Amino acid sequence: MINPYKVVKELNFERLAGSANEKKAIEILSKHIKDLGFKPKLESFDLVSFDAGNATISADGKTFAALPYGLNENAVIEGELLVLENIEILDYNKGAYKDKIVMCYGFTRGMAPKLKAAGVKAYIGMGSPHRAATSLSHRQSSHNEGYVHSLTIAHDDAIKLRKFEGKNISIEIEQKVEKRKAKNIIVDIKGKGFDENLTIACGHYDTVAHSVGASDNSGGTVTLLKILEYFSKNQPQRDLRIVFFSGEELGLLGSQAFVKKHLEEIKDRVKLVVNIDVSGDAIGSDHFNVIGSKELLGYTDGITKEIGMVFKAGLDIFSSDSMPFTPYEIPSVNVFRAGGKATSMIHTPADSVKNVGPKGYDTTIKASINLLNRVLNANVYPIKKEIDENLKEKIEKYLYNLSYEKPELEWTPKYKK
Repeated sequence: MINPYKVVKELNFERLAGSANEKKAIEILSKHIKDLGFKPKLESFDLVSFDAGNATISADGKTFAALPYGLNENAVIEGELLVLENIEILDYNKGAYKDKIVMCYGFTRGMAPKLKAAGVKAYIGMGSPHRAATSLSHRQSSHNEGYVHSLTIAHDDAIKLRKFEGKNISIEIEQKVEKRKAKNIIVDIKGKGFDENLTIACGHYDTVAHSVGASDNSGGTVTLLKILEYFSKNQPQRDLRIVFFSGEELGLLGSQAFVKKHLEEIKDRVKLVVNIDVSGDAIGSDHFNVIGSKELLGYTDGITKEIGMVFKAGLDIFSSDSMPFTPYEIPSVNVFRAGGKATSMIHTPADSVKNVGPKGYDTTIKASINLLNRVLNANVYPIKKEIDENLKEKIEKYLYNLSYEKPELEWTPKYKK
């Protein structure tokens, strides 16, 4: 029997998409999959990836450590430091920050084009209190078409650095960036042939730089293994496909590649995606985030209560591998556990094995298996291929900021960029 916590310890290393450590993770996961009697299939996709680098910021003889965004190549930048309380000011004071090094608190997906349009020389993101600097990344299109050199700095160091506002500072970034191939791991569980509907359960196994991702997303990864283990002993009526995605942390690259490659089958057969992303907190709260209909929300909530579990359930988009399926009105249930030590430190080195607990994965595993078991064995497939109208504009905005390109949709666009 698979022990989730032991597998998380096996995966206790950084797993950047396309890296040597990704190959190591594939070997570990493939062994567990084969031991359960299944044959994993690897599907590769092209991407630009990197080896995690470092950066320094120098100001008047003082030096501060920082983290470069993923895909940010080697650079030396000098310029005047300006501190902004709200990055939106770039939209209003056109040209005021050209050739300046801008520092601001926080991060949004729509920030990159704003910085580029404003002619900013470099961007320094100030981190949250009581956390290490967060690992972030440029998008593939930004790397290809040009980006503003960007890095993150710890909160306390940002407080010290802002004393140099109005003065010239220098930034040095060292990071290897190159074209690579990453791999999704796919496992098919054949049903008994009740009908032709296909359900997908998925989660990503890659991490951000400088993190082992014990919760994000070793938690989802071990949940998928436990789903495989259950259905290896309990063949379902309908087909189930398990997909371990790579490249999620670089912009859902693995799930986008998978949807593109399998689009006709997805549009024809797939009626539900169950995505597990983040789990493991010994103390935390359990959640369902449903991208679909109110009916699906009620169904998921109800059948979970039947087995004695109450999750916080809501109807909203979710920034994970279910999103590339949404343009085709394929609903998803996104399962996660949050609120504890590890998830409060996501995308930092503190999302570590020491901050998760052996019991922290249990509720996610139990709820995911229950949902899939009910759906796969129902006399009538209980989920309609539908997404609530109130979510569609949010989906469009998210997909635009995911790649900075207009998304293709199965419905009339609501969001006008």
